[in-house]
Amino acid sequence: MRWVRNLIFAVLMGGLLMQSAGCHLLLLGGVAATATAHVMYREGELRADLDAEPPAVIKATERAFRDLIWTKESAQSSATEGTATARTATGKEVTVTVNRQAENQSQIGIRIGIFGDENLSRLLYDKIKFFLQHT
Repeated sequence: MRWVRNLIFAVLMGGLLMQSAGCHLLLLGGVAATATAHVMYREGELRADLDAEPPAVIKATERAFRDLIWTKESAQSSATEGTATARTATGKEVTVTVNRQAENQSQIGIRIGIFGDENLSRLLYDKIKFFLQHT
């Protein structure tokens, strides 16, 4: 009977340790998430915040298209929004949308293909960020 009590105690303590370890991981994950630039890939589209106005983001996007050797189809921007489209070397359609959130801050949306391509979206996002910083 004593072994049953020890087994129950061990299971409860193990569960308590796993539960508290999970809280620490969630806390650390939350801190890491706030340290990033609010980049999220969901439902085939990468969304992120950038510290730039829409015209500057679209200009950086055009430079990223050229750097990746993608065929630019269109690009237009205003003070509040912008859109750019291109085709990858394999023919996937690339759509970049930019909306102004506040002064010198915009939200970008990147969709590649019908269902999205996370790897190519992140590659394009990194190129856009690079060209925004090196303009």
